[in-house]
Amino acid sequence: MTPTALRRHTLDLVKDLDSGAWVPTDLERSITDRLLTASTPLGCLTENAVREATWEGSEPLTRVNDGRLSVLLAEITYSLAATERDTAGLASAQALLSAVNRRA
Repeated sequence: MTPTALRRHTLDLVKDLDSGAWVPTDLERSITDRLLTASTPLGCLTENAVREATWEGSEPLTRVNDGRLSVLLAEITYSLAATERDTAGLASAQALLSAVNRRA
């Protein structure tokens, strides 16, 4: 994965969310809610929070909607663990998670 992968995947998901091509499931909304709640004290996502949320969804998360949210979470984790974080990509991904969460 590269830093641009996170931005590219986030942009693709935003477009699909806005057009209705991606309709988040209850599981996906639940996972985004957990992530946003965990990020509230710090104002940003953390590697541990993303790993815990991914673990919570585990195998079903990889199957719903072709695993698109699962792939995004993997890219977020990769970016958070990188020496040089893609702060713009992470901010965009967090905004996408907020948009998913609002679509309840």
